[in-house]
Amino acid sequence: MAYTSYKKIDDVGRVVLPKDIREEVGLRLNDMLKIDVENERIVISKAEDTCVFCGKTGQLKKFMGKTVCESCVKELNNS
Repeated sequence: MAYTSYKKIDDVGRVVLPKDIREEVGLRLNDMLKIDVENERIVISKAEDTCVFCGKTGQLKKFMGKTVCESCVKELNNS
């Protein structure tokens, strides 16, 4: 998708992402965003869930409001 939109930064540094862009990439209320700076560009992408202990992105489970991978769950059970 090629899309160009111009937005102003408000007085507290916020920028509103247009609804059609949010829908195109599947963003929903309370989704986490990843913000990177590459050279002089700001790159915003939907953040992937990762394990709070090791950072893995696969085989994840929620435990007490945190995201934990299966291998860390096993390690925690063995300690």
